[in-house]
Amino acid sequence: MLDSIIKLVAAIVVFVFVLAVTYLTTRFIGNYQKQSIHGKNFDVIETYRLSPNKYLQILRVGAEYIVIAVCKDSVTMLCKLDEAGIELTKDKDEKKSMSIPSFSDMFEQMKTMKQNESKDEENEGKN
Repeated sequence: MLDSIIKLVAAIVVFVFVLAVTYLTTRFIGNYQKQSIHGKNFDVIETYRLSPNKYLQILRVGAEYIVIAVCKDSVTMLCKLDEAGIELTKDKDEKKSMSIPSFSDMFEQMKTMKQNESKDEENEGKN
């Protein structure tokens, strides 16, 4: 009996160790790829989805801004833009955080909707 408990505890410790190593390795690889992809001369300003595999993108290449069409098998440069005609945000990360709600915000929204639905069902049951 004691031998079985020791084996179970050992298996749990090994499992937690493997999870920790996997987590740290994934973080390291993600940070490494982020640093290697991010350059000083190329920057995606905005992406607009036309269909599941067709996009328009505004890119900053050096000091110029260009519009490209990205399709399944091709990339085509459409035109060059003046910086005056582009609305730039001061902080790109701020724009990303504004466009993608956090999980906690979405969870609170869902809880509120569920509570409202249950209140509506109670009111219908009373009528």
